[in-house]
Amino acid sequence: MKIKKLILPGLLTIAVVISVVLSSSIWINPAHYETKQSNKVTNGQPAIDNKQISNVYSPTQVIQTDGDSNQYMLTNHSVNLISEIGNQIKHYKNTSYEQTSHNNKLNYMKMLQYKDSILLNYPDKISLKIFSEFLGTSLKSSDNYDINRIIIPLDDSNDIYLLRDSDYSIYKYHFKDTNVDSIKNAIKNNVGQIPITIGLRKNSPFISFDQSFKMPQYGYLINKIQQSYYVNRLLSDSQNFSTRRHRNSIVYGNQSSKQLTFNNNGDASYFDSHSNSISTNFTQFLTDAYKNVAKMNSADNLSNLRYFAYDNKSSSVTYRNYVEGFPIFNQNKYGAIQMKLVDNTSLRYNFSTNSLQIPVPTGRDEIKLPSTKDVFKNLKDRGFDTDKIGSIELGYQWNNSKSSNILVTLQPTWFVSYYGHWENYNQMITKGGY
Repeated sequence: MKIKKLILPGLLTIAVVISVVLSSSIWINPAHYETKQSNKVTNGQPAIDNKQISNVYSPTQVIQTDGDSNQYMLTNHSVNLISEIGNQIKHYKNTSYEQTSHNNKLNYMKMLQYKDSILLNYPDKISLKIFSEFLGTSLKSSDNYDINRIIIPLDDSNDIYLLRDSDYSIYKYHFKDTNVDSIKNAIKNNVGQIPITIGLRKNSPFISFDQSFKMPQYGYLINKIQQSYYVNRLLSDSQNFSTRRHRNSIVYGNQSSKQLTFNNNGDASYFDSHSNSISTNFTQFLTDAYKNVAKMNSADNLSNLRYFAYDNKSSSVTYRNYVEGFPIFNQNKYGAIQMKLVDNTSLRYNFSTNSLQIPVPTGRDEIKLPSTKDVFKNLKDRGFDTDKIGSIELGYQWNNSKSSNILVTLQPTWFVSYYGHWENYNQMITKGGY
């Protein structure tokens, strides 16, 4: 115990020193940093980094179904399972495809329980063209349709299946080699298994965690990005811009088309009015959103960022930081970054100026979480209308440290979409719904 008490503060001190040195190199010599970043910009627009866009738009969950139809959410605290599996399926050579089912709920649910397979889930729909970035190859298709899930059978069929929840569509793709042995190796070592069941709720696939389980807590040093960094990247083409200081914010703007606002709590927003119409085509919208996110962030800041949601009604896309395959909530009320179409020619970005940097040991015990069934029961007992619950996500709560302004603790818990807003399950239970 004495050794543990000595080691943890020592490791934290070393990590803090490294963080300060790295951050100082950017603050002291931003021109050098900007020069490195500018190599990826062409004609004022960032060139698409295929590696980064495939990471940002990668699946976020891995589910294994064994030969006895038992299903498990897979976790790995040492490596990124999605990246490991992605490396094994890169550059598949597609030979044929067909749509095998449409508007058949029974067939769809059977497919989701395909024996001896791996299921990769997206948190929201994605277009085939964007998924092809993750796959590293263009898939044959007569239409750029949307998908939610990918099933990879662990047999010698050399097939994969793409699934769309909205109309229970299933597309079968045949490849020359699906590299199954390498995928099996990727999910074999140091992998945790959480028992789950996939059923239907409100006519959509719903993942239930069958029993209580434990999840680790994490500590991270954060990088508080300077306002000048964003001003240089977002207002660099403005010859003159004004600065207005308010009690809780500071606003930079060029009096016409662009405005950048920083709040004292670390949240920020950026309004950009274009001279031309903005495409609302789903694939183009996601591609343009990525370009803008890449323009605002360094490659390091993109490493943990993942696509989380798309709202067709509000024409908005939300990205969150992920840790060990699970989303982080309450970094701000929007997510890490949200891009929203205000009108045909204007965009608004809401984002946090704080980003995860270096993991540090916490020395804290794992937290025990209730099963999905108990989550619903406990919420109902506390007066919440469970019919108004949209979905439930297992994720991490961003908690600022009271002892350091550059340290955060990430605590696992359930997050509940209630009346369309994400709420922390523990906080809901504490306050009640009466």
